[in-house]
Amino acid sequence: MSSKTVSFSTVPLSHNEGMLGVITLNRTEVLNALDQEMIDELLGICEEIDRNESIKGLWFESSIEKAFCVGGDVRHVTERGSQGGVYDITRAAHYLASEYALDVRLHQLKVPIFSWGDGYIMGGGMGIFQGADVRMVTEHSKLAMPEVKIGFVPDCGGSWFLNRVTHGLGICLAMSGSTVDASDAIWLNLADWLIPRIEKEEVFQTIIGLDYSSKTSATDMLSRILNQATFESEQQGLWEINGPSLATSIRHLSPKAVWAQMVKWKEMKPEVLHGLDDASPGAALIAGYQFYRARYQSITSSIIQEHDLGMKFLQDGEWCEGVRALLIDKDKNPNWRFATVENVEKQWVETMLAPMEWVNSHPLKELFEKHKIKLIR
Repeated sequence: MSSKTVSFSTVPLSHNEGMLGVITLNRTEVLNALDQEMIDELLGICEEIDRNESIKGLWFESSIEKAFCVGGDVRHVTERGSQGGVYDITRAAHYLASEYALDVRLHQLKVPIFSWGDGYIMGGGMGIFQGADVRMVTEHSKLAMPEVKIGFVPDCGGSWFLNRVTHGLGICLAMSGSTVDASDAIWLNLADWLIPRIEKEEVFQTIIGLDYSSKTSATDMLSRILNQATFESEQQGLWEINGPSLATSIRHLSPKAVWAQMVKWKEMKPEVLHGLDDASPGAALIAGYQFYRARYQSITSSIIQEHDLGMKFLQDGEWCEGVRALLIDKDKNPNWRFATVENVEKQWVETMLAPMEWVNSHPLKELFEKHKIKLIR
């Protein structure tokens, strides 16, 4: 199964009966930004893997070294930064529901997933990457959930997996949209292994030779092999150095208070929270509230809320304005609804966080049923 933008093939395992599935993202001109066709193909591949008993594992990669995947096709979703917001959200609702269903489907795939996350991994790309059982990055990897910089909030399960970041620092990543390098991604629990780019083929051959009698046996065997083959670097990343103190300063604080602490930190350590000033104040605050709301939720509950937030931000116009300023007109001068986080109105926050009222069932729930995705409360 293959198209111009996604290919799927199989490779025989070396010591076992069966095959390793290989997915390669190949929409190179836009660094593998996910459009509807790619998402539908990937959902179809997931179904094929679960049907085909001979496929024992899945290798996920990009055809280019520059990026694994930089996210969703937000120009399409926001109607190229439509002024005043999107009036008819039908198409956007389906696109986001499909993308989010894919993210959850990967988490529930019956075979182990090994993702080679070289280059940029951002937004929707992170949603796919975090669905892997073994998340590998290289010395060239850069990871982020940068949605607040285009007037939205971390989605694709971001509010759920950022809650699994070291020391509760996921709220800082959610509200700032900061980018981290590979070593910090390991420390922050956004990746599992840092492997030199040059060793990709050797790792791939190792995965072909794993014991696939169970999902756990394959991942445990790879962990033992990589533990013996790698060594702990003495070099610390910016987040590993500063993270514990930053975490202490934001503990048990409201989103507004967390933002205030990040502003102070940016003055002291601008390299840690680089780009904080680019975030939409309104989106940053909502990102903080959604992060706390998702703390004890399942990925499916969190992602349904993220979908509702997507619809609210599209209708509000904040997301459209961010895309216009950064990706369409590229003037980098968005006219945000609120000038500062302190100016964000309580009523606006409550309106944005309220559930969407759908005439029929929620678009995501319909896709969960179609693709046999378990709805976990």
